[in-house]
Amino acid sequence: LILAITTFTYAIWSRTHTQTGINKNTYACFEISYAETNGAGITMENGFPQKDEEGLKNNPYEVQIKNTCDTVSTYNVILNKQEDSNLDDSHLKVAVDNDYKLLSEATPTDTRQIDDFTNEASYIIGTGVVGPKQTKIVQIRSWMDKDTTETDGEDKSFTFKITIEAVAGDGNLLSGKILAVNKLHIEEPDFTKGFPNTNTSEDETKTKSGVYVAKDDEGDTYYFRGKVENNYVKLSQNSDLVWRIVRINGDGSIRLIMSENIGETVINENEDDFKYVEYYNENTKINSAMKTYLEEWYQANMQNYDDKIAYGTYCNDTSFEKDEDYEKGYITYNAYVRMSNNPTLKCIEGKYNLKIGLLSADEMNFAGIGSSLQSPEKVATIENYLYHDYYWWSMSPGYLDADNITFEAKHIDYIISHKGGFDDMSLAGEINYPEYVHPVINLNSDVTVTGTGTAEDPYVVQ
Repeated sequence: LILAITTFTYAIWSRTHTQTGINKNTYACFEISYAETNGAGITMENGFPQKDEEGLKNNPYEVQIKNTCDTVSTYNVILNKQEDSNLDDSHLKVAVDNDYKLLSEATPTDTRQIDDFTNEASYIIGTGVVGPKQTKIVQIRSWMDKDTTETDGEDKSFTFKITIEAVAGDGNLLSGKILAVNKLHIEEPDFTKGFPNTNTSEDETKTKSGVYVAKDDEGDTYYFRGKVENNYVKLSQNSDLVWRIVRINGDGSIRLIMSENIGETVINENEDDFKYVEYYNENTKINSAMKTYLEEWYQANMQNYDDKIAYGTYCNDTSFEKDEDYEKGYITYNAYVRMSNNPTLKCIEGKYNLKIGLLSADEMNFAGIGSSLQSPEKVATIENYLYHDYYWWSMSPGYLDADNITFEAKHIDYIISHKGGFDDMSLAGEINYPEYVHPVINLNSDVTVTGTGTAEDPYVVQ
């Protein structure tokens, strides 16, 4: 049991968060280090109830968990509430990475006995896994819920200590099961070719398909690549919807893509303005047609599972370089430049925190989707788990063709996948032409499952 002293004091007009000292302990397979985020601690004056999206931007308290063994480790993040805290649990939001909840919704556990601390109650506020020989940074945030009234929050305080409890083994956590049964590839694959492709041997397909590790904006991410036969998920036993696991995100949540499409639609109805490149336009506060389509589908089909679905980071990278083509009114977006060359799971621009979205072209490439359809070895065969024989949308813009320096757009294209590859630029998908849609969601990091993940015995969320 490793201890960090973390104190949050709330009032309707002031708030402080301090952490004193650095704690480091080593035991069994785990090294857990509690360290300062900003020098001697964090102090914020004039605090007040916050919306969740604002609370998630607060400076985090960070804990480093290093797994020194060759087995998967599972950990719990425990919040221990000091006895004299007088802000009600129903007004305190706590977040472990991007997974947040009211403390009143957290799982109570046996009250921990802690030296020099009068502990009233203990709660499990987060759960996750660390792969063999891997290191993970866990970020912990807290804020007063936006619905807290002045009466509820004035002159109230809440003090707690965080403990991290780590246990070897995967249990029934979905993320733990993924890492426990799949060999972890630490080498970087060849992104210039689809995988498997027509030149890939049967033995290579078998030995190089599976789970790989990379970095995203939150830390280590474990992604499936190639011919994968054990990443099937259902959100309930009776559900007709089947999903495939794409990756364990750096924050511990699990990204899924629906196996079947939900129909055809456009990215946007119009394409005569720069703003239509964006999935969501911050200036106009206008959703793209695709965002509206997906969120309406979510409301109609996913409400029974909403408490299992996390807000995930989706990337609609609209960054580009101002080269000589730019002066002519032609923009090639960086997502297209990276295709089958140098993909990344770190988002340069256009990052959204959503319940539902699409895969980026980079994520497709990491999974083994290749580039040109005109070169067989550069595209994946039907054995790749993301292969579909029709056109389907990514979340990544490809290019924009405009009228010289006035930049009145003629048309905007998004990257689409077809038969294991990305289409050549001349065939990329114009945003106002309908193509097929595969929704993407993220499960909470603490979801547990039954099953083995095969098509015949998919993981079933409990």
